Amino acid sequence: MQNLKLSIIVPVYNAEKYLDRCIKSIYDQTFTDYEIILVNDGSSDNSLALCRKYAENDNRITVIDKKNGGAGSARNAGLIVATGEYVTFPDVDDWFEPNMYEELYALAKSGDYDIVFSGFNNYSQNLKHINTVNCSAVDFKTQKECRKNIMTLFPTTTIFDAPWNKLYKRQLIEENRVRFTDLRRCQDAVFNLDVYRCAKSVRSTEKAYYNYLNNDSDKVNKKFPKDYIDINIYYYYHIKEMFESWGMYKGDIKTHYDSSFLLGVYGSVNMFDNPLWKLTRKEQKEFVENILNKKEVTEFFAYADVRQDCMTEYNLIKNKDIKGIFKARRKEKFREKLRNNKFLITIYRCLRRVK
Repeated sequence: MQNLKLSIIVPVYNAEKYLDRCIKSIYDQTFTDYEIILVNDGSSDNSLALCRKYAENDNRITVIDKKNGGAGSARNAGLIVATGEYVTFPDVDDWFEPNMYEELYALAKSGDYDIVFSGFNNYSQNLKHINTVNCSAVDFKTQKECRKNIMTLFPTTTIFDAPWNKLYKRQLIEENRVRFTDLRRCQDAVFNLDVYRCAKSVRSTEKAYYNYLNNDSDKVNKKFPKDYIDINIYYYYHIKEMFESWGMYKGDIKTHYDSSFLLGVYGSVNMFDNPLWKLTRKEQKEFVENILNKKEVTEFFAYADVRQDCMTEYNLIKNKDIKGIFKARRKEKFREKLRNNKFLITIYRCLRRVK
């Protein structure tokens, strides 16, 4: 398959209950000039057999079978064999509007853009629509313009980080040797940073074509490794170095990313009570201490410039206030219980009506 317009690279890991919907969503596209690369990432269920069954009946499908290495390594394996002018990386448990690829490809070709992207729709596990995350329609035709407007280009972290709502010019990726890292988190965000570093043109649409299935809390907890702080540090310094090289690490950009790093540190600290880890009280304290004593964390406060709404977290982390961190976490968990207590919510609403 040569001179195709689009390579659709799908990482597949224990996804037998989602694969049919994902493939059908691609087949239902009004756009047809594509190849599908299914990368089985060491699945232990029936995923590989299903992938091969699809490939037997459709010569547009290529199946790669590899040892488990995560979604990033699966996407890298797909890039090796991809032939499309543009590439995209949908998740296997998601689906898309029928005109997604036709609209995004037309947008890309309207100015030979390096990256095009759209918003997305959030769905719960029972397929209930939660919300729609839109983005502004932008049109940047030079690298200088792209870099100058990076903060307005991606209004939410998810829109920036995600590889599944975008088409990327494959030539740009290959010429600059961009690949996904082996980080267990943030690998999508780092990939997009590396692509954006060399992009010379970007365009987006206000429309939301992609439908994203939110993971349940247990799956989310399992995805967070105990060295998540190191991933946060890597990502932050990756961003910092990029903006410094552009002469842009100052003002609102510096405040934004300094605040993001601080909240990332605070989030890492608060993972001490992850129920899946079952840490003892002593182990929880050691976990928090190890993060607070990280060289990159302690040095951060010598130059940090964070938003006012982050000052509580700022003081807890800077002062290494472990008791305060534990106390704040208990309060937050109590508030979470209240928010999830239907009986109390009903009483609260009734009292508001009476008032």
